[in-house]
Amino acid sequence: MPKVVDHDARRMAITRAVARLIERDGIHTVSVRTVAVEAGVQPSTLRHYFPSSDQMLAATIQMVRDDQAERLAALAPAGNPHDDIRQAWLQALPLDAARRTEAHVWLAVTATARDTELRAILRGIEDGLQHLCRVTAQTFAPRADVAREATLLRAFTDGLTLNAIADPESFTPEHITVVLDTYLARLAA
Repeated sequence: MPKVVDHDARRMAITRAVARLIERDGIHTVSVRTVAVEAGVQPSTLRHYFPSSDQMLAATIQMVRDDQAERLAALAPAGNPHDDIRQAWLQALPLDAARRTEAHVWLAVTATARDTELRAILRGIEDGLQHLCRVTAQTFAPRADVAREATLLRAFTDGLTLNAIADPESFTPEHITVVLDTYLARLAA
């Protein structure tokens, strides 16, 4: 009897292996050989699912996007726009192991993407972040220059994410949350 393989599960296991490699060893270590070892599959199996490294990276960044969208969709509305937006930001920032891995992948792929498919996925992520920044500015500071405040917020949250990855001992989840709350309170003032 032939072996039954769940191809979606296999693809997901491979993309999770890519994410672990990026976080642990850096994007420069992602290759057919290293991913195959990390995922526990033969290189030929890996090539069947992802003929190129760019396709592996595209699937991995798409997985990050999908995981975040799933978390956002699962949030119960708080009934208060400020609380709902705060909850959305808490899902976007690296406050636990899964979100730290997502941040590592996002930063690494953003810094190195040359492939058209990768750039298209990143554009979608960027559009979502820009939308969240605009909605945050409109909600917390409706009388301010929304475009300017959205740009400042984007710089702040990107910087917060980068610092959380570069210096996790200083930028703990608790610290990130306090800093975010302080920024949002100042924006609303």
